[in-house]
Amino acid sequence: MQALNADARGLYFSAFMFRLDHLEQRIEQPEQVMLEVACDKHTFLICEEGEGRLYIGYEQFPFTTGCVYPLSPGEGYQIEHGNRLELKYMVISFDVIHVLTGDPEQYTRPVFEHRNQLNGYPYAPLSGLLEQLYAIRDYQTDAEYSHLNAQFQRWMEMIITRYTSPKTEQSMESRLHSTIQYVEDHYAEEITVTKLARLADIRPVQYTNLFRQLTGHRPLDYVNHVRIKHAKDWLRKSDEPLRDIATRVGFKDEYYFSRRFRQMTGLSPRQYDRSIQQQTLVQDWLGHDVNIPSQPERIMFYGDSGGDLQVLGIGLLGDQAYDAVAPVNVEEAVRMRPDLIIFDSTNEQQYEQFSRIAPTLAYNSHATLEDRICRVGSWFGKQSEAGKWLSSYQQRMEKMWMKIHASIEPGETASVFTYHRGARLFVMGNIGLASLLYHPMGFRPVTKVKEALVAGRAYKEISSEAIRQYAGDHIFVLLPEEVIARQATEKLMQSPSWRALPAVQKGQVYGVEETTWNLGDALTSNRLLTLLPKLLCRSSERKQVADV
Repeated sequence: MQALNADARGLYFSAFMFRLDHLEQRIEQPEQVMLEVACDKHTFLICEEGEGRLYIGYEQFPFTTGCVYPLSPGEGYQIEHGNRLELKYMVISFDVIHVLTGDPEQYTRPVFEHRNQLNGYPYAPLSGLLEQLYAIRDYQTDAEYSHLNAQFQRWMEMIITRYTSPKTEQSMESRLHSTIQYVEDHYAEEITVTKLARLADIRPVQYTNLFRQLTGHRPLDYVNHVRIKHAKDWLRKSDEPLRDIATRVGFKDEYYFSRRFRQMTGLSPRQYDRSIQQQTLVQDWLGHDVNIPSQPERIMFYGDSGGDLQVLGIGLLGDQAYDAVAPVNVEEAVRMRPDLIIFDSTNEQQYEQFSRIAPTLAYNSHATLEDRICRVGSWFGKQSEAGKWLSSYQQRMEKMWMKIHASIEPGETASVFTYHRGARLFVMGNIGLASLLYHPMGFRPVTKVKEALVAGRAYKEISSEAIRQYAGDHIFVLLPEEVIARQATEKLMQSPSWRALPAVQKGQVYGVEETTWNLGDALTSNRLLTLLPKLLCRSSERKQVADV
């Protein structure tokens, strides 16, 4: 019998054999600790229900129903919840044997190099096979294991087929998205629910329900939403009669067009035409084009970075910001009569809710301070003020680090730890105090923290046992207000493992109040330019006295 020659035939997977090792279903509650997990074998992660975010080394991926991601031995992963629902996923570990050598050997390098290539297909076929595998996972005899592994080979056949074949299948969600794009491209034509459902190959009743779940609109309401959006553009840039604009965007009746326009905007088309003379068209962080008042007077800010506006002389309604994570009191927001809402989140459903109250801009507090100040300046016509503030801030930053250099050694590392959501330990990444410390003239992140930074992570949950891997030459401990979190902090700092850390033994640990030190807005960053050198210099002086 002639041996396979995979390279000569242009094949790849025929060089391997696959053996199932372990299959486990995990159900994580929203407040459950989900630490980083190291893989000692090849692994598949399959999301069955819920949504979250998957981090693998320097990479991050969406983790939603139907997503499948392969990992190789030696890689680690961490999953974060994306909402308040439980997250159900399957973990399959398996061995890969390379068989085209003289002696078959364990293969530990990546088999699936393009990690995202298994997604975007219908999930039902994989789900059915997973259910079969899970049902027979507890084998007792060799024959039962043989049956289990044979089923696993079917799984691998399906995975390899998807990995190596062009994407000809579309998931139901993809088909829904394609009809949304169809509306964007053909809004001026006659569009019915039946037509959209037929394009998506979904029954009309089911299509309507799924469409509402995805967009927050019924299909025909969304069509009118798109038509009105384009009508606003025409009102802005032309003097055409209303009947012509109505026809241009897909309304056959000028009066129906006017009625729908008033329902959606609160203004008649001509009132809107006059009002836009006092408005500015800007783009927010999620790509929404939004007309905002040229001189807004009642700005509601949902998030932690309201100080970014205040340093440019832009006031907030009631001189306060609101929690972007907490449930929104819509009635209160309406009662406050804002003329502009700024929302620090990527939650599109929440955005839609806000945009029905007032013009709404999505914000990104995880962007760099420079990007945020420049964006705010462009929104409010304060580009000059933004440039001056950033120039002044940069000069003061450099002076601060020059002063601090007398207290630290070149190349020293630093870490920021905090307990949050009860007794859950986090190392901070690219937000708050950590973003100030990891400056070209400042501290360096340790290798494990650098991975989180490259992946764009704001923070990373860790176990207290793993803290040594994340501890730098200097450690900043954020002291939380929450009682349970504060107690957990105190317990950690009294533990033998904590006292054994080099930074602790050298007296290079700094406990600081979280509410004062860990906000990343411009006002706080300004204040920390004064507080940080005082903290480090004071610690250096104490250390020198102790050495004497």
